[in-house]
Amino acid sequence: MFGFKRKPKQENVLLEMDGREIKYVTKRTRNEDGTVREEILGKTGRIIVLGDEIRVMCGETDVFRCAVADAEYYLLMSGDGITVSGINSINGEKMDIIVYYLYHRK
Repeated sequence: MFGFKRKPKQENVLLEMDGREIKYVTKRTRNEDGTVREEILGKTGRIIVLGDEIRVMCGETDVFRCAVADAEYYLLMSGDGITVSGINSINGEKMDIIVYYLYHRK
């Protein structure tokens, strides 16, 4: 009806992102004056849901780790990535990251 799609359930989002190859990962930080800055954390890797943990790997190193219960994750409107927010267990800071998927034809 009217061309709108239903919002996918969170479980479906987890299944869709598990094992996906990624092009690059950016970290979003908000400055004191309200502007937003993004910096690239890494390129080429995978996003993995292992048990109850979300892991983002670039190369051979983990860039982001967070428990699924503590994370908020949403698909990008373009469908070519995902936004994940949560406390990174690697360094203990709250991070907002954007993971861009590597394009593959379906």
